[in-house]
Amino acid sequence: MTKAPPKHSRGRHARPPSQISLRWNRLVRASLGRRKLVAAGAGTGAVALVGVAVAVGLSATGTGGGHDATAAAAQKKSPSASPRQTAAGAAPGDETSDVLPYIQTKDPDKKVSKYVKDVQRTGDFLRVYTDLEEGDENSKPAVSLCEWTTEFLKSGGDDKPRVFVHGKSSGNGSVVLANKQSDKDDCEVGETR
Repeated sequence: MTKAPPKHSRGRHARPPSQISLRWNRLVRASLGRRKLVAAGAGTGAVALVGVAVAVGLSATGTGGGHDATAAAAQKKSPSASPRQTAAGAAPGDETSDVLPYIQTKDPDKKVSKYVKDVQRTGDFLRVYTDLEEGDENSKPAVSLCEWTTEFLKSGGDDKPRVFVHGKSSGNGSVVLANKQSDKDDCEVGETR
């Protein structure tokens, strides 16, 4: 009768693990259980801290105002903020929040920038979402937005800018109206029909 190989066979001629590696592996396995407890405790603490911050923030708005006063104060601080002018989900210092102001400097009459609804980064790609129609593939506004966004990325030090300009969402997702996927692209999309 042959003996079954050990669970984690190291090969016939491999050295047995050293005492240090055995201790290290035991230590790591033991700490994994503690780590879950620490993470759960930290998560609970963070939730409690956020709750306290919200309570303090709401009480600081004054009496009788409640949530409406907070919303009014936010609107007073940024009266020009609209979905077109702010990149949704952009963190402070995130480049996506700087794209639209850059485009607006290129388009002072807002003939092109008025179409921009959102700017998002997904991986290596910067996506500009517009309210242009599906038939606006390779249109002057779509290609201009692509070119200006590419210039913005290059001026920020991006050697290989990748840009997609999307139109209104259809049942099949957001239509690509212009894009730059390589240095050789000219921001126009190929024939898709």
